[in-house]
Amino acid sequence: MTTSENQNGNNLLLIAIILALITTIVLTSCGSRKVSKSETKEQEQKTEKITLETETKVTDNTKIVDTSTADEIEICPVSDSLPMVVNGITYKNVKIRRKKTKNNISVVKDVKVQHKAQKSDLKVVKSNRIIEVKQTERKESYWWLLWFLLLIPIYFIYKKYKNI
Repeated sequence: MTTSENQNGNNLLLIAIILALITTIVLTSCGSRKVSKSETKEQEQKTEKITLETETKVTDNTKIVDTSTADEIEICPVSDSLPMVVNGITYKNVKIRRKKTKNNISVVKDVKVQHKAQKSDLKVVKSNRIIEVKQTERKESYWWLLWFLLLIPIYFIYKKYKNI
């Protein structure tokens, strides 16, 4: 065998090894993935109207005006034997007591309470909710085990070229 034939055989073997490696790489590539993505949007809006009205009205007028005068005259005899005429005015030996009283009662009570309250409220509540669900399903390939089968020809090629 000549050296050129030996090199052609080696070249063919080298090309066969390279093609086998490329084929195994293509066959052992990553497994396929299936991705499903779903997105849901929820919008919620609440409107709330609150109206509060309060009205309190108290009116109390109390007026008591009493302006009274009392004039008391008391005529008391000192002894019973002596004369005493009252309307003809003859008094002898009499004790006269005069008492003037003036009552001035004034109660003025004026109560006015007016309370008006009005409250109006409008409340708007908005809520947005986005739910994203992503599911990934991966199928794996077991072609990577072919790498171990490639070790056998590589071992024989190594032994062949080691002896040369």
